[in-house]
Amino acid sequence: MTPPELRALVSDSLALWGVAATVSVAGDGVALLAPDGTPLRIRPARPEERPLRWWLGRPGQERPCTSVLGLLRGLRNAVGAGEAADARRLRVAMPGA
Repeated sequence: MTPPELRALVSDSLALWGVAATVSVAGDGVALLAPDGTPLRIRPARPEERPLRWWLGRPGQERPCTSVLGLLRGLRNAVGAGEAADARRLRVAMPGA
């Protein structure tokens, strides 16, 4: 996934969750500010770090993500989306499941 594709995925996800944030390409990944002002960065894992795919970073912490679903789950938690009792959830499943 290229940095512009990652930026689009993150921007679309934030919009779905109702989180206002500007996502920008930063080097080989993307950067944004969480609603509480925490700077977040997503960067791809190096080939020798496989099976990791991405790192989700905030000051003093980097979380490994092995899949796009794991990345989005971590990002959702980092921006505080889904904390409300009426938070919308998206379920990914096979048709008819």
